[in-house]
Amino acid sequence: MKCPKCESDNTQRLEVAFHSGTQNTSTTSSATGLGFSGGRIGIAGGVSKTSGQTQSTLAIACAPPEKKPTKALKWGVGYGGLLVVFGWGFSWIWPLIGVALFVLNLYRFRAHSQFNSQEWPKLHQHWADSWICHKCGVMYHQA
Repeated sequence: MKCPKCESDNTQRLEVAFHSGTQNTSTTSSATGLGFSGGRIGIAGGVSKTSGQTQSTLAIACAPPEKKPTKALKWGVGYGGLLVVFGWGFSWIWPLIGVALFVLNLYRFRAHSQFNSQEWPKLHQHWADSWICHKCGVMYHQA
C-alpha cells in the first residue's frame, strides 16, 4: 500500500498501529508488617490491585471513534422518575426538577443510542479501512 501523498510504502492500517501501541496492565501487590509499641505486638497486611492502559503517541493519534456514553443517562432517567414519584413529600419543586431530569436524560439517551447503533458502525468501518504513512504522517482511507 503506497501513501497517496509521498508514495512511500512505509504505511500501516490505523487499527494495527493503534493495537500495537496499546498495552493493558494489571498488577496485584501485597504487603505485611510487624510492629512493636508500648509493649504490644501488631501485625498488619494489605493487598492492592491496579489496572490501566498505556498508549504510545502514535496509538493515541490512531484511536478508533468512540461510542457515545449511555450508562449515566440511564441513571439520570431513573433518578428523574424517582424524583417525580417521591418528590411530592418534600416540596413542589422536586417533582418539577424530576420531570426536567427525566425528559432531558431520556432525550439524550435516545440520541446517543441512535448514534451508537446507526452512525458509529459506519465511522468504525471507515477507521478500520484507513491507513497512516510513517514517512509523512498523513492518514488516508483506502477500502
